[in-house]
Amino acid sequence: MLVARVSGGIDAQSVRMAYWREIFENARIRHCRKLLVIDRKKGTPASPEELASLAHAFVVEREYVDRIAVVEPTAEFVTSLQHGEIHARSLGINLRIFAESRSAIRWLRFGSADD
Repeated sequence: MLVARVSGGIDAQSVRMAYWREIFENARIRHCRKLLVIDRKKGTPASPEELASLAHAFVVEREYVDRIAVVEPTAEFVTSLQHGEIHARSLGINLRIFAESRSAIRWLRFGSADD
């Protein structure tokens, strides 16, 4: 499992694209098929359009990654990011949004009935 902690003050689409590109590259290099991404970025969450664009840009990565768990500790951002989860899953990317790490790790290790 690859664990990536994302932090910083700039929360723009170009920054998101760059860090996700780096995360996927590291996962391929390390042969990690499960990703835990802990989001500590400040600012505003991505719009549904930005999340859709992100999912489309990385749809090829579904071939290399089995599960992606994103931990969003800011409660008011979770609902917004769940739109991205729905879109990603519709493209065959097995991604889930969590409010805390423990549930994310459990899902990465064991899955759930709806997987």
